[in-house]
Order: sequence, then C-alpha cells, then structure tokens
Amino acid sequence: MTTEGFTPQLSHSTDGASALLIGIAARSFDRTQIARELVAMRRALREFIADLSEAQLVPPRLATVNPPLWEASHVAWFAEWFCVRNAYNAEDGDTRADMPSIWIDSDAFLNSNLIAHDARWSLPQVTRAATLDYLDRSLDATLRALNRACDDDESLYRFRLAMFHEAMHLEAFAWMAQTLAWNMPSWVNVAARSVAKEDDHSFAALAPFKYGYRSIKHGFRFDNELGVNHKFNEAYVIEVALTSNEQFVRFVESGDYEKNTQRKHPIYWRRSANGGWQQRRFEQWIALEASEPVVHVSAHEAEAYASWIGGRLPAEHELHAHFNAAGDTWHGKLWEWTSTAFAPYGDANEFKPGLYREYSQPWFDGKHRVLRGGSFATLPIMHHPHYRNFFTPERSDVFAGFRVVSQ
Repeated sequence: MTTEGFTPQLSHSTDGASALLIGIAARSFDRTQIARELVAMRRALREFIADLSEAQLVPPRLATVNPPLWEASHVAWFAEWFCVRNAYNAEDGDTRADMPSIWIDSDAFLNSNLIAHDARWSLPQVTRAATLDYLDRSLDATLRALNRACDDDESLYRFRLAMFHEAMHLEAFAWMAQTLAWNMPSWVNVAARSVAKEDDHSFAALAPFKYGYRSIKHGFRFDNELGVNHKFNEAYVIEVALTSNEQFVRFVESGDYEKNTQRKHPIYWRRSANGGWQQRRFEQWIALEASEPVVHVSAHEAEAYASWIGGRLPAEHELHAHFNAAGDTWHGKLWEWTSTAFAPYGDANEFKPGLYREYSQPWFDGKHRVLRGGSFATLPIMHHPHYRNFFTPERSDVFAGFRVVSQ
C-alpha cells in the first residue's frame, strides 16, 4: 500500500454531528481507511513542522508542552514501534520490539516512558531535517506493514492505535500553538466552537444507568472504556448549553472569580483599550464573543463558577447520560470537565491495560479528572460517545469548557 491515489484531507468544515459519525466509524476502519488517515495526518504534521521558524523549534520549557521536533518524532516512533517493529509486553513487565528502529537508538530518546520531559529539549540528534526524514520513512514503513496485515480487528488493532495516537498529538500541537501564541494549525476547525443560545434545560429522572464496554467484540476500544459502571441517577437538571462567555464575564466582574482563583481573569483574556474584554485565539487578540462557550478554564475555575450560581459540575455518568439523551446535538464544541476522578470502570483490580499499557493505568492516581465530548481542535476520527479524556484539574491550556448541574 502506498500513498499513490490518495487525496488526503483533514476536514475543516465537519460539524459536531458528522464528526461523531466519523469517529464512531473510525473504530472499525479498514486498511484503506486507516492508510488514508495516516497519510493525511502525517502530511499535515510534516507541513506544520516545516513551516515553524527556527525560534519556534525550541520553545520555552513548559510542563504542558513538548518541543515540537521531539513530539513529531515521537509520533513517528510510536507508529513504527507498534505497527512495524511489533512491540509487545513481555511477562517480566518490560516492553520489547522484534526489530530495531530505522532511526538508530531512537528508543532511548523518543520513547516517552524512558526520557524525562525536561530532557526532550536537549537532543542534538533531533533536528528538523532528521525529524522530517523520519516522518517520511516511518510512514512508508507503517503503510507497507499495513498492506501486509489481515483486514480483521485483531490484526488492525495496532494500526488503529497508531492512527488515534497521531490524532491525539495533532490536538496537542494545537494547544501548543494556543499556549505559545503561534498561528492556528491548518487542521483546526474554529467555526465548530460557536453555539446558539438556549434557554431550556434537560432533566434526567431517577433511573438505573450503566455505561462502558464489557469486552471488545468488534472494532477498537481504549482500555479505560472497558468494564461496566452501574449508576443510579438521582434527579438533576443539567444545562443544555455550555457555560458561555457572557455568563462567565458576570462571574469575573463580580469579584468572586478573583476571590476563588487568585486570578484577575481567565488565562487568555484581557481588557481592550475601550474597556471591553478580548480573548487570544492562537496569535490574534479578538473581541470576546458573548454567545460562545467559555474556553481555556480549569476544572477549579469551572467549579468556582458552578458554586457561585448554586450548582456543580456533572459527574461523568451524568454527562454521559445527558449526551445519550441529547443525541448528536451536544458534540464537538469543547471538551467538558466533570467532577469524576479518572479511574477504571467497575472493579479496579480487574482492569487490564491494553497493548499500549502506559496509556491509562499510570494516570489512575486520583489527580486526573475525566473530560468528555470533544473540541473544535479534535480530529473527527477521535470523536466518540465513550471516549474519555483526562487532565489534572488545574490545566487551562486545553480546549475545555463546562456545563452546570443544579439539583
């Protein structure tokens, strides 16, 4: 399988409903569909890296971003590691591969489990030229391996994993660009974040409720989606619309925001010369749009607002139930904070990590929160009703907002 004949494009006009359909379908993509996505994403990533200035190649050392050359190289390494080199988890707890990398000794500096975050800024071998070359060679090797694979779920698991992993990192590049005030990456669909005002509410009555998957019967599942949680919903009222900038401005201007957060205003806000509010969207300062959902707020900021109006953040199962009831109308604006700590479903002792065993288990630490939904910077293939994102609650750099529950 080669790239010849493909017309790879990452959708810029996909709305939430169609993104959700694409994401559901992506869990069962066949070889041709996987290849098309890998080619499209790698082309977008390659162009992004090629267009960076020399100064952008070595950004400030921040805990929330990686140096872009390392991150791009890691994406290529991950695909080669699992899809080409047939990496596996040994009984002694180590993870090994059957073959060496096409980039000699790259395991030592591109395996995120082996190299410390701060060390990623000091790798003389990770140059722009070497990174672009590796992006190309890794993709070619991955496509050749994909062409040899059988077209069944077990054989394609590794390739779907690599596809989703690359999509995750493209979104990470988008929040890197936002953090560092760079140009908006080409794959980001800013138009998807707009939202109409809605005055009504949805009500979830008392009912038994369960969610999660007992096993992987067809397609692909992330390991933290497996297992079943049984919940009994109490009566509650959840906002149909995400909390808007207009609503959050009232909180900020009341003075209670600063009392609760020790900040004057959200991270990417400022006052304009005429006293109005502006927000920074990537490299541009623009007027704060009142009807848009507030974005780049931490879980702590969200909880402070919810408490201020006499509400709270939804638990994961409440938000999941709301999404089920709302159909496809809820999806694709922003990731949504919940009050739920990231943990396995059901009995934690029965959790079994997937092939990429570091994906979930290290973060069942009580410090990470579940986010659900998907953002305007999330590629369509990542949108899924059961997908669980997770970050520590102080993070405000990701494309996250929230809705409020009252009881």
